[in-house]
Amino acid sequence: MLKSLILENENKIETFDISYYEAQRNHPVMAAISALETTNEIQKCYFDLEDSSLDFNALKLYALLQSLFVSVDSLYALSISLTKSKNLININRNPVLRELKYIRNDVVGHPANRMFNSTTLAYCILDIESINKYEFSYNIFSGQGIERKKINLTELVENYYIECNSFLEELHRVEVKERQTSNFSKLSLEALNLFDMRGDYYACLAKLKKLYLKHYPTATPSQHRFLWRMELIDELRDFSYQDFDIQDLKEYAIGLEIIKIYQSFSGKEYSVFLGRRKPSLISEFYRFLKKNKKSLPLIDKINDIKQPLLKDSLNQLFQLAKEKNAHGVIKYLNFLKTLYDNKEATLLYAFALPLKDYKNK
Repeated sequence: MLKSLILENENKIETFDISYYEAQRNHPVMAAISALETTNEIQKCYFDLEDSSLDFNALKLYALLQSLFVSVDSLYALSISLTKSKNLININRNPVLRELKYIRNDVVGHPANRMFNSTTLAYCILDIESINKYEFSYNIFSGQGIERKKINLTELVENYYIECNSFLEELHRVEVKERQTSNFSKLSLEALNLFDMRGDYYACLAKLKKLYLKHYPTATPSQHRFLWRMELIDELRDFSYQDFDIQDLKEYAIGLEIIKIYQSFSGKEYSVFLGRRKPSLISEFYRFLKKNKKSLPLIDKINDIKQPLLKDSLNQLFQLAKEKNAHGVIKYLNFLKTLYDNKEATLLYAFALPLKDYKNK
């Protein structure tokens, strides 16, 4: 069983792409993985080397206990580097491994000056003659008497590998997801920059979509918000309207969808809308909302075609805009009403989103 666990451990360590972290200069991850590779070799060596002199057995035991201690420490370090916390790993849940740090400190760490608590000193003496591949014993001398401990090395090492392999598998899943998200974030930011420079942002989005579907081959727009937003962008791109203000609004709506995609992948807010000026219809509507804050609750109800109060909310906003002689606002609301009457649910959502965005600021 132990050999298969060690082989499994080697394979799981190799799933981490060290060259990727080297390119990123992520030294904490590199150091943790390197340490796990090194200590794994020490643990393999312990059971491969035949027993010989008593001194050599003691040397092997010291190396084994220290390597296990370093291995556990490296697992915690790897978890912190990849997840920013130690919550994924909890060695103390395993009753056998819970004793590892005490055994290591007794035998290797502080055998001649072992502090059990703030007042109790103890002294640990290794029974060298008891050491073999599978077990060893040592005595603890304290004011409470003599305690002899017999340690089953096979059980200890097997438990380490069981826990380590499980943790590495989970950490690898986190790593893969993190790298995927990083790639998605980079491509979406590239699309934003191209949109700002009036470049071929859509080719970048198509590349992002292809990569996304490679990782999530069964994904659908109803389940994955990114794909749904891509559908919104496609519908906006296909939409044509013989009015400069509406076309200007359309371009803004596309950029807003790309921002939403970037924010969903990066987890970061994108507060500056690129280098483009805000369309005149939106600027006027924002000024209107700023002066008429009581109308803000109505904004929540005008981007979902299934909202029962949508039509009434549009009418209330329209009447207020008419009273205030806000021509741009009236034009914007009339356009939204046309989309509503034509049952253009997707376009209604996309063109009303800039107003919802103001409400959320």
